[in-house]
Amino acid sequence: MIVMLTARRLKPGAWEQFRRAWDSADGKPPGFQRAYHARNIRDEDEVVSFGLFDMTEDDYRSWREEVDAEENQRVDRMWAFVENEHLSGVFEVIDVVDD
Repeated sequence: MIVMLTARRLKPGAWEQFRRAWDSADGKPPGFQRAYHARNIRDEDEVVSFGLFDMTEDDYRSWREEVDAEENQRVDRMWAFVENEHLSGVFEVIDVVDD
């Protein structure tokens, strides 16, 4: 399982524009399970976004090689509404904690 995660501070009031820019015209990456956008309850412009993907690291690297230019353009569109980025990365799940 791969988790793509980013924590950002959006420009004031830019949530709707950011959310439209976040959506990809090309659809979701392979193995897409679901994505979450979570807003800080004390600051509506601070947003954590993460997606869960049923793929290996090799699958991720292969997909990224195929769509690198398009994905970079999508990220550039989002940046128009971002003030700064606290954290961004692609993580491999190494442990799952259930009830």
